[in-house]
Amino acid sequence: MKRLPLLLLIPLLLLFACEHGTQPEAHGEMPVRINLEPALAHSLNVTQVSVTITKGGFSHQMNLPIVGSMAEGTFTDLEMGTYAIDVAVYNDTLLIATGSGTGIVKPGETTTVHITLHFVPGGLEVTINWGLPYEESRRVLLVGNSHTYFNGGVDAHLQALVNAAHPEWRVVVDARTGGGYTLENHCNDPNTLTAIATGDWDLVVLQEQSSRPQTDPSLFYQYAAQLNTAINQAGALTGFYMTWAWRNNPEMYEPIRDAYYYIGAYLDALVLPAGVAFHNAHQDTLSFSLYASDNYHPSIYGTYLVACTMLAGIWNINPVGNSYRPPEISPAHALLLQTIAWDTVQGETHKAGQRCPLPPLPKPLEVLPSQIIPRDEVAA
Repeated sequence: MKRLPLLLLIPLLLLFACEHGTQPEAHGEMPVRINLEPALAHSLNVTQVSVTITKGGFSHQMNLPIVGSMAEGTFTDLEMGTYAIDVAVYNDTLLIATGSGTGIVKPGETTTVHITLHFVPGGLEVTINWGLPYEESRRVLLVGNSHTYFNGGVDAHLQALVNAAHPEWRVVVDARTGGGYTLENHCNDPNTLTAIATGDWDLVVLQEQSSRPQTDPSLFYQYAAQLNTAINQAGALTGFYMTWAWRNNPEMYEPIRDAYYYIGAYLDALVLPAGVAFHNAHQDTLSFSLYASDNYHPSIYGTYLVACTMLAGIWNINPVGNSYRPPEISPAHALLLQTIAWDTVQGETHKAGQRCPLPPLPKPLEVLPSQIIPRDEVAA
């Protein structure tokens, strides 16, 4: 397949809008406009631009009419919410470029989304503010690896936070983890599948190995979808625990963030943006480290930030002022981390709607060449 050099990638501009009004409409529309001038300027003949949008069990594909240097079309009669977007650009039958991301149909607003072909890091920035369907969760299972079990476990700190906020809820938070585990490992582990099937969970939160959403997103999506099926069959909702860029590799942040939001939109699942909270904390300005000494696992500060983000993201509970803090963290530092978590979730909340059967996953996305992973990353 002919590949576009990075400098020749076509920037795609998609405009998402719905009718304005003081009350949310039941349905909206998504105008799509793609500027093809960068491709034409480099003698690339574009004959077809295919755009597919997906949300839970809903999927719709459109070939945009091409007039001059523009490809334009409108998806109509759409439910409000976040949609996964896949773009394929063809020269006759030859696929010359692809792009993916997420976009929003939201009452009374227009959102501009830039999707860069080949899923180049930094191609997407989307926010949405909807109510959460997860607030009734009383039994929560975290499925992950050392990013989940470090420092006594995110589950233990989350349990303590929610107990301090609402002891009468009698929430149970547990974890199923393995050192260096990917979602693929969990999908092939009978113990994980049994834990999901027999725990009477309301919510199961999935955490991928820390670099895979960047280096091999197609495998992340494939096994996230398989686990989502198992979770739904057990009668639970699915969530995702977004991890963060390693301290010495900040370029990981955007592709990891975008991959989690993509699969969250595709599966209509909750995304808990711990990676965004790490980014928003501006590590270089802090007097303490969110990272362990290896610079990619969380320190106790990082784990507490994750737990506060989950408290806000799952139950819409403001962690600011929560009485629980690990003894290693001072009251002032706890308050700072609580505030970062709440502000992040308020800015990044993505809504998941009703659970529906999934259509087939799209073809694997093309990604940039995998970076070399440190040998000790097997524990992350």
